[in-house]
Amino acid sequence: MKLILASMKDLAARNIAERLIENHEFERSPSQKNAYARGDITLLNIEGETTKLLELPAKAEEIIVASRHASESGRQSLTVHAPGFLDNGELAISSPPTIKAALKELAALQDEFAPDYQVSLEATHHGPTHFNVPVTFVEIGSLPEQWEDRKAGEAAASAIMVAAEGGTDCRRALAIGGIHYAPLHTEVVLKTDIGTGHIIPKYAATNEALIEKAIARTAGKVEVLLLDRKGATADQRETCKIISEKLGLEVVRAGGLG
Repeated sequence: MKLILASMKDLAARNIAERLIENHEFERSPSQKNAYARGDITLLNIEGETTKLLELPAKAEEIIVASRHASESGRQSLTVHAPGFLDNGELAISSPPTIKAALKELAALQDEFAPDYQVSLEATHHGPTHFNVPVTFVEIGSLPEQWEDRKAGEAAASAIMVAAEGGTDCRRALAIGGIHYAPLHTEVVLKTDIGTGHIIPKYAATNEALIEKAIARTAGKVEVLLLDRKGATADQRETCKIISEKLGLEVVRAGGLG
């Protein structure tokens, strides 16, 4: 079962959950409170914060979280990312096919539903990290006006459904370098057969252990290290080289696409 989680404390999550129920044929579950089902996909509205979940509220093979994104800049955004704490190496299991599918659907709907929003990946950040199934966040940012934007909610809901219904085949990658919103990594995922799981940005202290942990916490076999070479530190570039040779991974440079 695929599980979609939405916190009722989160305005964006509530918006997305309402659009899922309204537009995607979910029916209220007769056996579980605050739950809605469509085939093998369950939408569960929970009371607590999804980023701080300690236990799964239901059995699932994968989790997609509807969420808000907050930033001081207040940028209007629709984003996708895997959760984790890069500073201590606590990482959720990431799913590149799920992330790629959600991102591509957001980009496809941007002109119609959210022309003023930036669609992008985000670097790995926040929790939860300890579940043994993949976790993906699909978020609306960055202020209450956007969190409650019905059209943005429709785009996010559609992206979640496309991802939950099977994801997108891809060569699985760990992305390294760049800024938090990862514009070059986003471009690669949208324009090539590569899909990213975790993204380790330039500002994150990086060593071999962290890269190997991020690879291990990616569902499926990682084939590619996706490197924003200009946006990476010298240490990150050197560590990427060492790991690629050690594990036999292809290094692909982000940027320079048509």
